[in-house]
Amino acid sequence: MRRNILIFHLGALGDFIMTWPLALALARLHPQSRVFYVTHGQKGALAERVLRVESMDVETGGWQALFADGPDLPAPAARALAGAHTVLNFLGDPGERWAANVKTLNPEAQVLSISTNAPTDFAGHQTQHLADQLAPWPAAHAAAQQILHSIAQRGLVTPPARAGGPIIIHPGGGSPLKCWPAPSYLDLIARLRAEGRAVRVLLGEVELERWPVELIAKFRAIAEVQTPGNLVDMLAALSGASAFVGNDSGPGHLAGILGVPTLSLFGPASQPDRWKPLGPKARVLRADSLESLTASDVACSTVAAASHLPPPGPAGKG
Repeated sequence: MRRNILIFHLGALGDFIMTWPLALALARLHPQSRVFYVTHGQKGALAERVLRVESMDVETGGWQALFADGPDLPAPAARALAGAHTVLNFLGDPGERWAANVKTLNPEAQVLSISTNAPTDFAGHQTQHLADQLAPWPAAHAAAQQILHSIAQRGLVTPPARAGGPIIIHPGGGSPLKCWPAPSYLDLIARLRAEGRAVRVLLGEVELERWPVELIAKFRAIAEVQTPGNLVDMLAALSGASAFVGNDSGPGHLAGILGVPTLSLFGPASQPDRWKPLGPKARVLRADSLESLTASDVACSTVAAASHLPPPGPAGKG
């Protein structure tokens, strides 16, 4: 009896989180099935903790054999694939060989490849683009729409926001073009602390590798700094936050979908209508130039988000 649903994904954290509504939709539609993400270990562990799904490490599980002639999967991967009734592929276009190997190893499975590149004239959110591609499976498509509506109304509410908790600031990101300048974040922290707000700064591997030690020391001098060792640690760091502020990057997507009041700073390199974080309390502050965003404007929007107030002025976007 085939009970597995396999979801293949190799992209970045923000892109990964965008697939969660589809995973939840399939889990709801097939309550007796086991949903597995086949992805990088850290992302799989995060999905296990938040979504209560299972995961298999794409790097150590031998799954690269699906790209080869005559696939010879290790026994655990072969059993998982043979026991699947549904395979969802977010690998982009893995090639005809990958799809042929999946069908050779499990000819009875439903296989659907999801394109992550929306047409140039697509005006909706990225998650809607992904969900629309479930149209060949009408029941799954309807379930995905219900999940998207639920997340928009309530988020995943794990962990809950806490009014008296710290404001979490993540000043980094994978693309420097999408990052508000670090000195502006330092100014923001000083303003928030002057108002009596507790502030905690999250620095990831990118910042620890790219930033000079002198810059990191400036953040440590004015706020508590945490350096989560993995994505599950990042999840724990968000627990009890009153708000989250960051650039267009993965941690903002995680905070938003959890229901934490989230303010994401978007410049010309980002498209907020398509890429803003999911969640009922996710907001965007956008400018034609990130350098033109002032610490005063961001501080006002941060306090409004933490206090559940309407966005201040025309720059604030829901």
